[in-house]
Amino acid sequence: MNKSIILPFFIILFITSILGGAIGGAFPFGGFFQSPIAHIQLPAEKIPGLGVFNTSLTLWIGMIILMTFVLLATRNMKNVPDGRLQNIAEVIVEFFVNLAQTISGSEKGRRFVPLVLSIFLCVVVSNWVGVLPGVGTVGIVESAEVVYSHKEHKVDSCHSSDHSSDHGSDHKDFNCKEALKEHLVVFESIPGTGIKYLPPGRGESKVEKGGGVVLVEDVIHSHSKLESKTYDQKHEKPLSSNLEGKYAGRLLPLLRGANTDLNTTLAIAIVAMVAVQFWGISALGIRKYGGKFFNFSSPIMLFVGLLEFIAELARVVSFTFRLFGNMFAGEVLLVAMMFLLPFIGIIPFMGLELFVGVIQAFIFSILTLIFGITAISDHSEH
Repeated sequence: MNKSIILPFFIILFITSILGGAIGGAFPFGGFFQSPIAHIQLPAEKIPGLGVFNTSLTLWIGMIILMTFVLLATRNMKNVPDGRLQNIAEVIVEFFVNLAQTISGSEKGRRFVPLVLSIFLCVVVSNWVGVLPGVGTVGIVESAEVVYSHKEHKVDSCHSSDHSSDHGSDHKDFNCKEALKEHLVVFESIPGTGIKYLPPGRGESKVEKGGGVVLVEDVIHSHSKLESKTYDQKHEKPLSSNLEGKYAGRLLPLLRGANTDLNTTLAIAIVAMVAVQFWGISALGIRKYGGKFFNFSSPIMLFVGLLEFIAELARVVSFTFRLFGNMFAGEVLLVAMMFLLPFIGIIPFMGLELFVGVIQAFIFSILTLIFGITAISDHSEH
């Protein structure tokens, strides 16, 4: 591409992105790329038919990618590597071995490398897989009844009232006001394929105003299909005859960033801190290592030991929420920027997420290394 047209090209693309997104939707001629903002929730979603959560599936895919890289890098190992994969693998391993020896000040640091390096690779690959196209945007469209049922079970009052009213009856009463007010998105469908997609140009306004959002209560009795027979519950009139054949529902992503699930980050944190305790006990013995937490020689030492014990528990919490918070915030940021500035707005933030993914993985692994070195250090003489 000619360098003289690169700058005008990006200027035009930037202006188009502004006019086409939610910002441009405020103008009559804008919003032509706009779409309803994606549904965001903290818990991972279970994939129907598979029985696994979408974050777990993403984690498995990341582990398959990582294991494939390891197998290819070590398949034909040589003293003088002539392949790129072996070179990359050796650079990573050598970096962590040197880092562990530098921090520990001796060869003892090598004992921490297997777990520390495994945590780093697991976290960084999981973070990067979560930024790939299709993660969070391809999935199954849940019907209005399913969305209602999910919300109903989260609201205690609705859940109890539903059991009391429906007991002994096959009829389902949709009387949970909170669930009926849940938002759904209108999808187009490709005839004969069952594939649904979200067309551009529909904003956050209701379908009656040309938008792409409806409420559960508007479609709950039509099984999520917006035909001309679909009625507005308030005015008893058809929603819109031009929506025939379209579907209202909520996207359940098949893949979602693994570390946006609190369970994943908690599991890694527990593994790291259990390993730290194991290293401390194996190096000092259970009596000497336990004396760091339970020291009855004086009231002051007892109090200090109690603080040490609380600090160990706090490390698990700190590990868990640091990684989870950064990754979940990044996911929300990407959704918001895609809503505000389609196409070009998300590009710099995807690069930022790749960088943050590496930094968070390195922080997690380096803290595990430091805690491990601290655990095997004998401070009884101080």
